[in-house]
Amino acid sequence: MERMQTVTVERGDSRIEGTTLDGALHGPVRIEADGRILAILRYANGILKGPATYFYPDGTPSAQVQHANGKLDGKASFYYPDGQIQREAHYAGGVLHGVSRTWLPDGTLLEEATYRNGKLHGLLQRFHPNGRVASRQPFSEGNPLEDAKRYTVDSRPVAANGKPLPRWKQWWQSRTDPSSA
Repeated sequence: MERMQTVTVERGDSRIEGTTLDGALHGPVRIEADGRILAILRYANGILKGPATYFYPDGTPSAQVQHANGKLDGKASFYYPDGQIQREAHYAGGVLHGVSRTWLPDGTLLEEATYRNGKLHGLLQRFHPNGRVASRQPFSEGNPLEDAKRYTVDSRPVAANGKPLPRWKQWWQSRTDPSSA
């Protein structure tokens, strides 16, 4: 009758320690290399479940995620080495599901997208470093509904030839067809 046991496995300078329940990992598991913590995971009967934190070599968190049934499930946050948020995403059953945002190291939003069952679904927006919209494109079940609308750093639309729309033309179009601005 095995039930609960404390387990430590060492190989070279790597170490894993945790507990098992009837031979399967169960509860918190700590992974280290070179004396530094790499990850803290949680298991239930041998399957990843609950919060997990991954670390940079200096010990600061690189990611905090949630698991259910061995797959990513719930909010996942990824960090730059200085601790600033890099990406925040939501998962369901191991695939992206919900809003996902990515930031530059200075905290400026770089991209925002919505996913459904692992596919882009909704508006994909990318931003210039000054915070203004760089492009917008709607998606449905992973398929683009139209070509991306692109914009310059000063918010002027980009024409089909890849050049910014002249200001006079942008002004004129906004007066004659508000949907084309």
